[in-house]
Amino acid sequence: MAEAKRSQKHIAVLTFPFTSHVPPLLSLIRKLSAAAPDVKFSFFSTAQVNASYFSNDDEFDKIKPFNVDSGLPESYVRKGEGLPKEEVGFFLKATPGNFQKAIQTAVAETGLEISCLITEAFLWFAAGMAKEMQIPWIPFWISGPQSLLVHFETDNLRQKLGINGAISSTSRLLGIGDGPEDRTLEILPGFSKIRAKDIPDGIISGAIDSPFAIMMQKMAQMLPHATAVATNSFEEFDPIVVNALKSRLPNFLNVGPFILTSPPPQNSDPHGCLEWLSGHEKSSVAYIGFEWGIGLEVEGGKFSKDGTMKALRAILCTEQGKIMREKIGVLKQLGVKAVGSEGSSTANFKALVEIITSKN
Repeated sequence: MAEAKRSQKHIAVLTFPFTSHVPPLLSLIRKLSAAAPDVKFSFFSTAQVNASYFSNDDEFDKIKPFNVDSGLPESYVRKGEGLPKEEVGFFLKATPGNFQKAIQTAVAETGLEISCLITEAFLWFAAGMAKEMQIPWIPFWISGPQSLLVHFETDNLRQKLGINGAISSTSRLLGIGDGPEDRTLEILPGFSKIRAKDIPDGIISGAIDSPFAIMMQKMAQMLPHATAVATNSFEEFDPIVVNALKSRLPNFLNVGPFILTSPPPQNSDPHGCLEWLSGHEKSSVAYIGFEWGIGLEVEGGKFSKDGTMKALRAILCTEQGKIMREKIGVLKQLGVKAVGSEGSSTANFKALVEIITSKN
């Protein structure tokens, strides 16, 4: 019995406990838990996050939450909405010590040493933790491949395009346009139509020395040391970018999209939105989320009502919008196929299960 307990797999799951980052990672762990019933998972996040997602213990049989220090001062009062930059800063200052302390608690409680780290990709320091523990590290990117490739190429983009509008000698040799913000990213596969000003702040412009930007740069530098890199996307979403990442990263595994495979949480529609939507004609309602809204239209760094309405009219009332909706429909069908029994995401997920259950 003691030998069996020593050989049991015990995976530590480290989260970035802000905004929408926790649910996709938790969905992945729930799927892995169901596929690998002999593996025990310890889920490390702040007390506030754990209280939100683990209120019903029956829902998470082999996933046990452990609290990590948020790093916030006792007198801290949150300011504003959205991504709390100040809170992120406090949290990052507390890492990795807060996770290491919580992991020690989990090992003591379970009597099981950690056999693998699965973490939010942002948590770059997990590479060092895994190396010290001599176990696999599997970072998880919750978004699509395009954003991952851009962040992964941060150092390359800064070298080739300059920082905050400075045009490097290399970019001049490449014949890239005079307007720094309008330069396109031909140097990245699949990005020939994307301008420098369209990529996230903190890469080649804006607050490149902020805690968040530094974290993303270090993530890019550490990802090649991962055992595997998993994403909540599917290979057919953008084959050019996916193949570029496969050439740069070990075991790049697209295992999503989870929205097509994971059951919705209990009481996921308390306001009856789905029933309301069912009463409207097809293509007559538009949903604007924060991430989608960023891509609509911005004036002077702020959202514009006129710009948003212009984008909505283009999407809902024009031939161009019809073509866009048809393309989205095609992508949806590709996603459904990817998560099917013979799909690419299903095969990648099986490969991921093989990695976490391997005896090596």
